[in-house]
Amino acid sequence: MKLAQLKQFDSTLEIVYNQSWPEEILAISSLEHLAIQSVVFIKNARFLNKFLPHLEEAKGKKIGVIVDAKFYSLMNAESKEALSQLAFIATTANVALSLTSLSKPYYEKKFENLNSQVDGRQMGTTNIDASARIAQGVFIGENVTIGADVVIHPGVTILPEVVIGEKTVIYPNVTIYPFTKIGKSCRIHSGVVIGSDGFGYTFDQGVHKKIWHMGGVEIHDHVEIGSNTSIDQGTFSPTIIGAGTRIDNLVQIAHNCRIGKGCILCGQSGLAGSVTLEDYVVLGGRAAVGPDSFIGMGSQIAGGAKVNESAHWPAGSKLGGHPAKDLKEWMRGVAYLRKVSLKD
Repeated sequence: MKLAQLKQFDSTLEIVYNQSWPEEILAISSLEHLAIQSVVFIKNARFLNKFLPHLEEAKGKKIGVIVDAKFYSLMNAESKEALSQLAFIATTANVALSLTSLSKPYYEKKFENLNSQVDGRQMGTTNIDASARIAQGVFIGENVTIGADVVIHPGVTILPEVVIGEKTVIYPNVTIYPFTKIGKSCRIHSGVVIGSDGFGYTFDQGVHKKIWHMGGVEIHDHVEIGSNTSIDQGTFSPTIIGAGTRIDNLVQIAHNCRIGKGCILCGQSGLAGSVTLEDYVVLGGRAAVGPDSFIGMGSQIAGGAKVNESAHWPAGSKLGGHPAKDLKEWMRGVAYLRKVSLKD
């Protein structure tokens, strides 16, 4: 779509600055992954401060921005001057609603022509190594690539544009959505769903309006995923599972999460959207991490603990309780309450 065409989906959009840019806007970008000829949404100072260090990259990739109108009016001249180096600047009355409205046509453009009804092997569009062992009753979509010595059990559904690395084993009744990449020597157990839509909505005039997700999932080498776990795709860039990570049964990993290498996620633990776990983090059973949180390398979260939204814990943290706090502090609190209750 051209810049002027975006107003069809967001009537409040106003073009503040435009370098007479004739080319199409090909995608919506996240701050973690800037795509060529795309647009980035900036809601507030936090998003702006994250974006500005990537300004040179954004200039080179012909990226423009859509900024919350109220926030733009409060921005200082220096920040406005920095953004004016980009392909364009536009404002919107409501970033969340604009994101909801504009994500749909880009989602449709990416997904509408995928053929998920006819097996890609019949269409001649798959790239499957001759050594792969694929059971009966497996659906493989168009443009799927399957590496050497992969084993796929009955009942698996692999939708279009998926890549599966060598020696990976996929057990019965796994569903893999489009634009998922799975590394080599992974083990995906029964009932796992990879790449379903993230749970993102904008509430407007009594209706929960959908934010359309199209970022896919990247699972690196030597990852094991337990049965009935669900991993949502990212909004505009992939949800990432690092190499060597082990995920237990019944785990929820939401959109835009970035999990480092060698992490352990025990049964029924859950990550809300845009959580970052650095390398070798351990989550005990039923531990939960709120959205936009950061957990530093080697940290441990006790079973049943609840990390609050937007929390930031440094490397080596040991947490427990609800809201999660330093484990020793939490245990002292539990001991004190027990002591008081015994006196009563």
